[in-house]
Amino acid sequence: MNIAWNFPNNGCGQTRGISDAGIETFTGIEIQSLAREICQNSLDATPDSSSSEVVVEFERYRIQSNAIPGYEIYKNKLHKAYNYWSNRKSEKTIAYLKKAKKAIENQNTFVLRISDYNTTGLIDPYGDSDDGWNALTKIDGGATKTGDKAGAFGIGKNAPFCNSEYRLVFYRTLNAENEIAAQGVSRFISFPEDETDTLHTMTTGFGYYGDTNGNLPVETIVELNNLQNRTGVGTDVFVYGFNAATTWEDDVTCEVLENFIMAIYKNKLVVSVNSTKINVTDLPALMECYKTKVRQAYCYYKVLSNPETKVFTKDFHGLGTLKLSVLVDAQEKLNRKVLVTRTSGMKLLTIGNISRLISFSGLLEMQGKELNEYFREMETPSHDKWVPGRYTKNPAQAKEYHDELKQWVRDMILGLGEYSSDEEIEVEGLSSVLQKESSSSTQHGDNKKEDLHNTIGDILIQPRATYQSKPKGLFHGNEGEGQSKSRDTQGNIGQGGFTATRTLGGNRQRTKKDTHRGTISQGGRDTVHEKYSGGTHEALKSIRIMKIANDKFRASFEVSRDVQSGHIEIVTVGENGKSNKLQVKSATGISACENIKCSSIGISFLNLKGNEKAMIEFSLVDSRDYAMEVNVYEHN
Repeated sequence: MNIAWNFPNNGCGQTRGISDAGIETFTGIEIQSLAREICQNSLDATPDSSSSEVVVEFERYRIQSNAIPGYEIYKNKLHKAYNYWSNRKSEKTIAYLKKAKKAIENQNTFVLRISDYNTTGLIDPYGDSDDGWNALTKIDGGATKTGDKAGAFGIGKNAPFCNSEYRLVFYRTLNAENEIAAQGVSRFISFPEDETDTLHTMTTGFGYYGDTNGNLPVETIVELNNLQNRTGVGTDVFVYGFNAATTWEDDVTCEVLENFIMAIYKNKLVVSVNSTKINVTDLPALMECYKTKVRQAYCYYKVLSNPETKVFTKDFHGLGTLKLSVLVDAQEKLNRKVLVTRTSGMKLLTIGNISRLISFSGLLEMQGKELNEYFREMETPSHDKWVPGRYTKNPAQAKEYHDELKQWVRDMILGLGEYSSDEEIEVEGLSSVLQKESSSSTQHGDNKKEDLHNTIGDILIQPRATYQSKPKGLFHGNEGEGQSKSRDTQGNIGQGGFTATRTLGGNRQRTKKDTHRGTISQGGRDTVHEKYSGGTHEALKSIRIMKIANDKFRASFEVSRDVQSGHIEIVTVGENGKSNKLQVKSATGISACENIKCSSIGISFLNLKGNEKAMIEFSLVDSRDYAMEVNVYEHN
């Protein structure tokens, strides 16, 4: 057996340049991609019958460069590549090779070892299987993972090479069949072995360190054993020329927390980054320490750990189960997104654009092999979205299922959603309130103004403003037999309307006196709401307005006494403080009121009970989200 480096000849075929598509995918996020892809592969290699957590270790070593297996030969190959490409016009290639040549000639270098335990190891290292060892070292773009395994395109195995100054990685495994194998792989660049005959000696750019007869692995590579011995079943990855910044430990820790929070919390994964342990026991302290760096993970951790989290399940067309966990908490600045994970606990993608009015975070688990197989066919290579058109078997059905899943998630969350009374919310739309154009919007002048006046309840919203969402309301009650009470300028109850001169501030006063309903301020700046002929005016109690479905709302409130008949207005308030009545399409009574009906003046009712929570459900003509208020009017 001849153990050495071998770079196969390309047979006068394609020449491989420096811009490898698989490697370029991870450029700029090298260490993060390495942490994510390695842990994903380890979770995918969990034995079916195992109940033990997968353990992944990250450890860095400083070694002498001549301790790289086959160092002199590999350095010679790199020099040949530099000599050939330095006479070409590719500035990017020349710059890379110059940097790599300098790095390998340094006296010392770094090696990152990543080892997993309680996994299956890699099968068939000495055969020609399209799975296991060969899928990692030789097959390009031919991933064979199925079911609820996370990888789908075979791209992730390129991530370690981004983290090497000279694209050099060694693998080692001890599998369940007690087979031991080790091999070095270089995803490098084409170069000629003989510079006088570049056409016939050009290499493919891929190199292997091991048995040169068939480019097979060997049982032992001494230099790897000198770093760490493998005694249990699992796989090791050694990244030589490890080029990460000094913050690499924090970078790996943050990436693991962001992508595997569910797996760690459920004790499916334990990660060691030098001296840092990432496990379910230490998770609370880690989340507190890194919460500003892993804001998304922190929100999902709150979902997992808060006893107020609500859980919903749905059998999805017999394919498997959707499990949705949602936390709604106005006190926490949650991210208003739902994290989608597979059974392993690996982050898949996020669902957003659900509601800007509800402070929530959620976790959606895709449970079941068939369910995961179905939706994985829709995944993009970057695993960050579903595209139904990628499901070639039945794109129409895929779109239907995709939309149904997202709508179910939205409905469950909106059913829990409650407009917070003091949360600052950014809403697409409330920078200004405009009137909705009707079918006669082509009119001009006074006719158009009249049309807008008649459609004051139909409101469209333009982006974008930040405002204080404060659901509130007033009860306008009548007292006496046709008489009404109001306050005089000293705030005393009296008969008839309140006639006064409004003070605008400073020395400015209105000269016109009129009857208004308002709140007196001794400082002279009374707030006048509207003309009103009298009666009592008080704030409603315990007001809550919730969106319970895509187009349905629930309002609850209390009045201070029984009201025989009246009507309810639903209004929205713009940032300028002006309110606009919203048109209600339908309404039903739930408790503490009777005969709920829609009418031209709002939602009419009979026998509204005082000091008892009244509850109604309603839908609007316009299904947009608004900051709403409730006004209750008593009829004589």
